[in-house]
Amino acid sequence: MRRGEEGFTLVEMLVAVVIIGIVMLPLANVLIGFLRTDGLASARMDESHDAQIAAAYWAQDVASVGIRQSYDVGTRTFPLAQSVNVAFPCSLPAGSTTTVTLGWDELDANGNASAVRVAYVTSGRSLIRLRCDAGSLTSTATLAHELDGVPTVACTGSGGTSCTGAGSAVPQKITLTFNVKDPSGKGQSYALTLTGQRRQS
Repeated sequence: MRRGEEGFTLVEMLVAVVIIGIVMLPLANVLIGFLRTDGLASARMDESHDAQIAAAYWAQDVASVGIRQSYDVGTRTFPLAQSVNVAFPCSLPAGSTTTVTLGWDELDANGNASAVRVAYVTSGRSLIRLRCDAGSLTSTATLAHELDGVPTVACTGSGGTSCTGAGSAVPQKITLTFNVKDPSGKGQSYALTLTGQRRQS
């Protein structure tokens, strides 16, 4: 056999395999660590996105709260009626549970008032916002996709935390608290507390 046609010996092959194994083990650990960290970061991004969407809707809705009654000659005002946990005239998704409803009146281009009601409901593991204008469902938005537990609502400025009342008893601040989690279960639950301030007085 000519020298140029010789191959590797068994010992050389075993040494090469061992060296490759020694080099690949740390590289594999780095890759696994990267994928695990990337999964956690992605999960936190999903949770953060839900938090941003929910916070924007909540702040806007609470700021609008205030159903007006008929004109009061004595006070020369249109006093506020109960505006939190009011009846929701539109149909709710089957199997959903209402967390809170908010109400206010909006003026159209002709100056006519129309009733607006917003319900925050849980359906499965989702927190959903439903908007009902003059008895018709006009929008639906999913605010959180993976709830962990039941959302709670607290009010201040109504003489307590019942969230109900009329006039000066309509809450000034309303807080919605809930937990969201990553659907893959890689991270811990993320607690969200959204606070809104009523503008109408």
